Amino acid sequence: MRTGRLARMGSTFALLLVVVACSTATPSPTASARPTAPVAPSPTVVASSTELASPSPIPTSSPTPSPRPTAPTTLEPGPAMTGARAGHAAVRLQDGRVLIVGGTTPFTGTCEMACIAPATASVEIYDPDTSEFSANGSLAEPRTDGHALLLNDGRVLVSGGTGQYGSDLSTIEIYDPAHGTSVVVKPPAEQQLPIDPTVVLLADGRALIAGGSYDDSKTTSNVTLIFDPASGGFSTGPVLAKPRQGATATLLADGRVLIVGGDYYQDYSGHANDNAELIDPSHPIAHSALSVSWDVATSTLLSDGRVLFAGGGAYVSGSNCPTPVGSEVLDPKTEAFTQVGPMSTPRTGSAAIRIPDGRVLVFGGVDSSCAAVGTVEAFDPASGTFQAIAAGFPKITEFSATLLDDGGILIAGGANGDFNGMTATSWLLRP
Repeated sequence: MRTGRLARMGSTFALLLVVVACSTATPSPTASARPTAPVAPSPTVVASSTELASPSPIPTSSPTPSPRPTAPTTLEPGPAMTGARAGHAAVRLQDGRVLIVGGTTPFTGTCEMACIAPATASVEIYDPDTSEFSANGSLAEPRTDGHALLLNDGRVLVSGGTGQYGSDLSTIEIYDPAHGTSVVVKPPAEQQLPIDPTVVLLADGRALIAGGSYDDSKTTSNVTLIFDPASGGFSTGPVLAKPRQGATATLLADGRVLIVGGDYYQDYSGHANDNAELIDPSHPIAHSALSVSWDVATSTLLSDGRVLFAGGGAYVSGSNCPTPVGSEVLDPKTEAFTQVGPMSTPRTGSAAIRIPDGRVLVFGGVDSSCAAVGTVEAFDPASGTFQAIAAGFPKITEFSATLLDDGGILIAGGANGDFNGMTATSWLLRP
């Protein structure tokens, strides 16, 4: 996997987010899920004598769309995890608890040569009812930078990432929260699983495993597999329009899958895959390849079925961090892109979560100089605009962010960039 793609952020300071005043423009017709805060009146505009004397109507231009007024957003300190970790995966379980698996933990012992923060197989669960973390068994193998996917039967599919000594993992495993145990899935003897694929749950409960590499990133595959958790069987899926690994995937309302970005490798040389495609699992070939002009960090399904691309950038020669670019919305029905925004603070490597009122919160990430971004902003699909709603977000990477049943967001763990600079701290973001 290409380095420099930041996944998640958090911090031990900044316990209260500073709310930015909302616009006074007429709110969009989309109702907010929360009461709106009082909005300060705009300064009075005094007309000139000529305007006052004119009996004819004054031509007016169309009003600029504005985001809806919203209530204050805060960041509350949460309970400590059972141990410090970063690069872990998290997913909300069917009963509302949050499962946290794997990641890296602080190095202990004597460093004789190179010190590598070890991957862990440990698992813990956050219970919103008790506001506590507790240990809950173990994965089958240590894994960091992996992905966790909730299956329809309540179990969790864990895939991707790297193992104990930094080697890429091609294995997938199924973790059972009820028993705290995990089992590695064994494909047929003649079949191999790729490293760094894109894994997404389909509408029928099966999992699509798309792309990846079968030869340790020498080349990238356009093959997809479909895994049935109920039977444990594998079948061949559609052929991708473009080989890719490390891409993002979004299940659409019509059952298709939108796959965006990622990399492709030729002779160990990596290249950005600046395109997207729509996959129908029932068809043998991908429907289309769509142009995307940057390396997308997040793709978020909106309430109306469109998809928001935000928090990504394009690499420039000589730069260690991508240069942030604009945000776009894709309408899968027309396959047309519409530019939205701009974001209040351009960033790459951010997290994005759709909250119950339909807005998408974007937080974390870094700017083009690799400096952590400390603001939280909200995208309003009705107006197509971003609004900064808070400042002082923790400047930390590799955290997890999970939407809770009550509409809050649990932010857990992370790293500050220093060796062993991992934290067990958690926060509760209340939009």
